[in-house]
Amino acid sequence: MTTNSINLGDKLKDLRNKTWVSQEDVANYIWVSRLTYINIENWKREVKDLEIKKIAEFFEKSISDFIEKKQEINSTSDKNYKLKQLILYISKKTQNIDSFWKTVLNKLLYFSDFNYYEWTYETITWVNYKKLPFWPVPENISDILDEMVSESLIAITETTYHNYTQQKIIPLVEANLDFLNDIDEKSAKKTKYDNLPKSIQIINDVLNKFKHHKASEISEWSHMDTPYKSSKNIWDIIRPWLVFYRSEPFIVNPNNL
Repeated sequence: MTTNSINLGDKLKDLRNKTWVSQEDVANYIWVSRLTYINIENWKREVKDLEIKKIAEFFEKSISDFIEKKQEINSTSDKNYKLKQLILYISKKTQNIDSFWKTVLNKLLYFSDFNYYEWTYETITWVNYKKLPFWPVPENISDILDEMVSESLIAITETTYHNYTQQKIIPLVEANLDFLNDIDEKSAKKTKYDNLPKSIQIINDVLNKFKHHKASEISEWSHMDTPYKSSKNIWDIIRPWLVFYRSEPFIVNPNNL
């Protein structure tokens, strides 16, 4: 996709004035700092493809309104395609772990996405995460799981575990993670670190880290992470760039120590 936009900065300023939103509102939604967004409006910083996508979502506009040529973001028209594939992959890898129920999935998705951001300045799925009282959740996750059931991608079963009714996600198809190759390639080109882990390795590291922990312990760990703690209100969007302010137990990129 080309992001050679015509008067993008002026267009963004005009849209903000018409919709009565602040620079911080837009910055939070597209996962950049307010200063970075100001630089985008003032043409001091190049806007990235996925940021264009998020800007279009925020203002409920077509991507073609912001770029000269419109192309598909994914090989599929499903905007949640990447999230669905990650759900399939994690579900398959955790089938034999008794404590990994539906509620744990949210935390595993969160750490996979945010740990990857710490290395690459991008998340894997490019979905928003919101703050719930005790853990982060992907936006509209319940609707997405229902959609996956209707598409025969997963089944959700219920069982009793320690006197609690728990739901387990059963993958019905294999995950297609081919799109991760493109993400890894782009990230490797723009990072200064030669030892950049591949996305699958980062996801596997998350699964290995938590496979021996109880669901309550994973929840406690997630709500101690800086991006989650720094989101003040319930249902606030959690900003990925806050991973760069993590305390040492949460840092996954040794170059950030």
